[in-house]
Amino acid sequence: MDAQGHPIPWITYPALDYLSQLDFSRSNVLEYGGGQSSLWWAERAESVTTVEGETKWAETLRLRAPANLTVIGPVEATDYAQAPLGSEQTFHVIIIDGLMRFESAKASLPFLAPGGFLLLDNADWYPEVCAWLRAQGLVEIDFHGFGPVNDYTWCTSVFMRAHSILPHSGGKWPIDVYGCLKPEC
Repeated sequence: MDAQGHPIPWITYPALDYLSQLDFSRSNVLEYGGGQSSLWWAERAESVTTVEGETKWAETLRLRAPANLTVIGPVEATDYAQAPLGSEQTFHVIIIDGLMRFESAKASLPFLAPGGFLLLDNADWYPEVCAWLRAQGLVEIDFHGFGPVNDYTWCTSVFMRAHSILPHSGGKWPIDVYGCLKPEC
């Protein structure tokens, strides 16, 4: 939760700052690994589908889920990567932050909408996933830094095609995060 009690994803703060600038209001989001991030995305996106392997998290999310958040789970490991991919739906954002990250990346990439991106949290722990995504022609943008809960830094990476089209929200940099941006302050 942030200082105001709103849910935030457990990703690096630099990645969160970047994502907070984008307009996801017409985006379909697929998330592997649910939690506070599911609720954060649901506040911003048209729809969110979250795959969760742990019973407790799946039940907790279902109780708190708004109408645009679908929770799939708990899902057994053998079905985890394929669980949300039964339809022809594509996703503007795919988040890999749960179980079986390599398998989830491989299974979901064909469902990435043109102009969308894939987010891999803890990318520094999964160099083989990063290498595979780069080999698929995606551009890697790394956001290293601190994030919620942990007392160490890590990396959240965004992978996108060269023609990514998610619009900027047009909002200003938040003063509570960056301070006053005027010289007289």
